[in-house]
Amino acid sequence: MPSSPLQTSSQSAQVKRDSEALLAAIIAFSRDAIISTTPTGIIQTWNDGAEKLLGWSAQEAAGLTMQSLLCDQTYRKAEELLQRAMKGEQFQMELEVLDHQGKCLEVSVGAAPVHDPSGTIASLSFVMRDLRRRRRSEANDALLASVVRQSRDSIFSVTREGLILTWNPASEKLYGISAEDAINKPISMIVPEDKREESQAMFTAIMKGEMIFLETIRQSRDGRLVDVAISGAPLRDAKGATIGISAIHRDITEQRQHEKQMRLVMRELAHRSKNLLAIILSMAAQTARNSPNLSAFNARFTQRVQGLAHSHDLLVQKNWLGAPIRELIRSHLEPFFEHGQTRVSLIGPDVIVDPKAAQNIGLAIHELATNASKYGALSSPRGHVDIAWERTSESRFILEWKESGGPPVQPPRRRGFGQTVLERLASQALDGAANLSFEKSGVSWKMEIPATYLVEN
Repeated sequence: MPSSPLQTSSQSAQVKRDSEALLAAIIAFSRDAIISTTPTGIIQTWNDGAEKLLGWSAQEAAGLTMQSLLCDQTYRKAEELLQRAMKGEQFQMELEVLDHQGKCLEVSVGAAPVHDPSGTIASLSFVMRDLRRRRRSEANDALLASVVRQSRDSIFSVTREGLILTWNPASEKLYGISAEDAINKPISMIVPEDKREESQAMFTAIMKGEMIFLETIRQSRDGRLVDVAISGAPLRDAKGATIGISAIHRDITEQRQHEKQMRLVMRELAHRSKNLLAIILSMAAQTARNSPNLSAFNARFTQRVQGLAHSHDLLVQKNWLGAPIRELIRSHLEPFFEHGQTRVSLIGPDVIVDPKAAQNIGLAIHELATNASKYGALSSPRGHVDIAWERTSESRFILEWKESGGPPVQPPRRRGFGQTVLERLASQALDGAANLSFEKSGVSWKMEIPATYLVEN
């Protein structure tokens, strides 16, 4: 059945009322300041957004003019806005307005005339949007872009299809691929073949909303494998939907090398500690066997441990890479080098012996020095010790000790620990041979070991 004119008029009125109610609701709840004025600029309506932005209530704002809200520096610009709105133009511009405390705020203003049924301008409508939020957002975006650009870590983003979207300078440096060559290329280009499944699983997990942290291997353009620590997170749009991933790759190659070096050092330390304990235990047993009482044992054992410590101090100073033979010998004979008037001559080239040789040669020199200071050449003001060494060929190294000018030498009546070290222990530990001679003119000792115990400079 056709609608009657009365029904049609009633429906139209209802639609109009509904539209006006909807418009009023939009204005009331808008976060933007929405203001209407008379054609001459006197404020008529003032929504909650205007109250929050400028601080005046609708009651306080009623009767004010738009001109009174303008900062001095933008007054002329605002006058132009009013004049153009009064002429019926619709436009937008940025200017500064005053809040209720007299502070100038940067706003974006949209202006439009409102016409009555006859087409006459009945009022002016203004929409103000606070630019501080936009400025902060722009500043944050600029700061973030600067951080990404200057970061030493590789930072990039990837689309949901697995194509590189952004690629910072650190990514270029780490993988040897320019941004121009990387963008819109598959991220798989930096994934080694044996890591493809791992990479795909990580990508899938991130696209589901997970954050991923792992240490793995990636590949540069030239095929070089790189140890990296990866942080991956979902990249979301304004509605919260995951549209890709963002990733940070940190080069941990040096860290891995350091960890490997530390493991080697710890294993070497354990090995050397065991060797050192074996030497000390042997030293203790031999000293105890040849000591008449506990007091004598303590004194002799302490001296020998201190002698061993001299060698270790020198090795520590040289980062345990080896010890210069000249410095090693001097460390055990320092008391006999007095004001340049030495009673000890050191003759030989500047060579370095490895840690094992340094410990055993140090033990031998300590025993020789101790015996010489008690009974031999160094116990007499006129006594002298000549110590010489040389590399006789590509495969042998010889060290000699010869005393002179001291008291007549008497061969020992019993074999002690010192004699055992000099004749057997030190040389056997170094795969060599030694000869100890108690000549009447002075003690002499010679040891020959493989040149493999020398450290190449």
